[in-house]
Amino acid sequence: MVKYYKLQAGRIVATEKHEAQVTMLISPDHDEINSLIKIGGLDEHTVSSAFDVEELARLEYEDDYTAIIFKKPKSYNAEDQFMFRISSFGVFVYADKIIILSDAVLPLVDEKRFFRITSLNMLVLKLLNYSSYHFGEHLRIISRVNDELEAKLISSVDNKYLLYMFGLCKSMVYYLDAISSNQTVLRKLQNSRNLIFTEPEKDLLDDICIETAQCLQQTENLSNILSSMMDARASIVSNNLNSMMKTLTVLTIGIMVPTFVVSSFSMNLKYPLYMESDWAFWIVMSLVVLVTIGFLFIHKRNKW
Repeated sequence: MVKYYKLQAGRIVATEKHEAQVTMLISPDHDEINSLIKIGGLDEHTVSSAFDVEELARLEYEDDYTAIIFKKPKSYNAEDQFMFRISSFGVFVYADKIIILSDAVLPLVDEKRFFRITSLNMLVLKLLNYSSYHFGEHLRIISRVNDELEAKLISSVDNKYLLYMFGLCKSMVYYLDAISSNQTVLRKLQNSRNLIFTEPEKDLLDDICIETAQCLQQTENLSNILSSMMDARASIVSNNLNSMMKTLTVLTIGIMVPTFVVSSFSMNLKYPLYMESDWAFWIVMSLVVLVTIGFLFIHKRNKW
């Protein structure tokens, strides 16, 4: 899918192809990629990197354009089982146009995130800022999910929530790599000679660098918390299971004691206390009650 945009009164608006200053290709097929490589003069490897989740963020200078491969968090899917994944997008900056490659639609027409855009370079910085903002939002969600899972683990004996925690820990590793590589690209942009930024654009770039550094620090802190607490959480699940087995064992013994008494007197044998009177039933039941009370007393005294 291809979308076309242009700058108008400090905003990004949809337009026709012949007026487009910004071209966005969302999950292009093979023919669209080949056409882009042929018409735009793009490098095939760089285009592929825009959709490669394992590719690190990077900055490349070509004769006609500057290529920026940047990382962003992938939209969460319920089927991911609390695994937050990473995706990439590519921004190819020409003198008079921008080509964006992404696996999902980037909200360029969102006036909350993309406003006061005075140039194509400003749009590029807004895109990079949106990625950092998106990472921050996901980190806040992960933190809340972690708190909820911890609350469930307190009384859980199932490994399901523990596996979800493992998924969050693994996600933090991916986030650390992605945000760290993004930070490297931003530092290179600060010293870029091919992209000339105005003073307001430089200020925005400095703000993005600061926000990315804070995001990286937050990711490291959250990753350390998740990793350091995994053993403790696994022990909680194991202790909960042991407590449940202990309770079941005590209940089993509690049921077996009176059952043994009743079963003994119901055998077709003559016992020393063999009784044929009408009080036999009540005598046996009294013994059951006394044995049960005795078991409960021992249970309470020993704090089983």
